Amino acid sequence: MRSTFLRAAALAWAALSLLLAVHWFAELGMVGFPDGYVTPFARATGPLLHLLASACLIQGLYFLCRALLGKGFGVQGLGLQILIAAILTVAPTLIVWNCPHSQTCSSAYEALTNTMMDDGIGG
Repeated sequence: MRSTFLRAAALAWAALSLLLAVHWFAELGMVGFPDGYVTPFARATGPLLHLLASACLIQGLYFLCRALLGKGFGVQGLGLQILIAAILTVAPTLIVWNCPHSQTCSSAYEALTNTMMDDGIGG
C-alpha cells in the first residue's frame, strides 16, 4: 500500500515537474515579445531560470522513470527525494519568477545589484 502511494506521488510529481518545465521554457522563449526589449531583470535572471527549468525537466523525467519502473528503482527514500527536488528546483524558480511582484524580493535585488528593478511593467 505504501509502495503504491509513493509511486502515485512520484507520478504526480513527475507530471507537475514536466508541466512546469514546459511552461517555464515557453515563458522564457517569449522574453522580449512583442517589441524585442529584454529587461535588465530578464537578462540577469535568464541563465538561472534556464538552469532551473532544465533541472525541473530532468527531475520530471527521473520521477517518471521511478514511478513507471518502480521495481528496478525501489521506493526507498522516494518521499524524501520528492521533497528535496521541490526545495532545490521548483521553489527557487517560483521565487525568482515572482520576484518583481514581491516587495521583499525586489528590495533584496536592488540592494544586491545596486540598481532599480526593471521588469518591463509600468511603461
